[in-house]
Amino acid sequence: MKLEDIVIRTPRQKVYNILNRGISGYRPGEQFNTLMFLFITIIIINVIIQTVPGIPENIFLFGRLLDSLAVFVFTAEYILRAWVCIEDPEYQSKKTADTAVFGRLRYMASGMAIIDLVSLFWFYLPFFFPEQDVYAMIGILKFFTIFKLVRYSPSLHIIVRVFNAKKRQLAMMLYIILFMLIVTSAVMFYIEHQAQPEKFASIPDSMWWAIITLTTVGYGDVYPITPLGKFFGGLAALFGIGLIALPTGILASAFMEEVSNDEDEDIVEDDIRDIEEEILCKCPGCGHEFSISGKKNRD
Repeated sequence: MKLEDIVIRTPRQKVYNILNRGISGYRPGEQFNTLMFLFITIIIINVIIQTVPGIPENIFLFGRLLDSLAVFVFTAEYILRAWVCIEDPEYQSKKTADTAVFGRLRYMASGMAIIDLVSLFWFYLPFFFPEQDVYAMIGILKFFTIFKLVRYSPSLHIIVRVFNAKKRQLAMMLYIILFMLIVTSAVMFYIEHQAQPEKFASIPDSMWWAIITLTTVGYGDVYPITPLGKFFGGLAALFGIGLIALPTGILASAFMEEVSNDEDEDIVEDDIRDIEEEILCKCPGCGHEFSISGKKNRD
């Protein structure tokens, strides 16, 4: 059954389909996703432009107007999503009353709902704190809007599926990286502390050196000067190359699998569409075969 053929019995179901089924091919939902993607992109560009010193006042005022419009749109979207979320079986319970309350609470605790809510915090912070005290936090939360693009972009959906598919392997690699970070920081602290007490003052201070070494960045602000420290630092840098390459390889292979699966699905859909658009017929009298173009009526 196609998404366009879904029977919509209530206004809430219609709104749910528009908000959540655009990625799956539901035409009104696709149009809504396109508009939201463009709107969020404009908002992000506006946030970037507002950080430029000396911009004309009219552009600055227009940017503040866009900020207000964004708050209105995102607030309305959040309320609508909280209203229609119980149409999703994931947030439904056996009892209707439980679904109406606890189903919506489970949705509000989901990742994308938290992103939607956090992207609104910047507007309400000045009501509770002086704006100059939370200026940096306001800017960060404004730019947090970029994560809302994940919901409206098929390409970003692939990246999310990649991380979900390999989350166990990535968690294992994260544990290994943290383990090596602590070990290298501790060893380098005990090697270099007496020679450089101001740079390797503690194990937490040594972690900065370990991070830039294991990631092979090497800023050069902190480095070992003793022979043993240089030897150990070289080993850590060589080990860091392989350590960073492992999660990169895991993500690359998972990404190729997802892209291949999407291509296979597109091929199947094209084959089905070709079957629907060309029906082979045979004349019962003369046996001549011919085709009839046009989609087959499935009603």
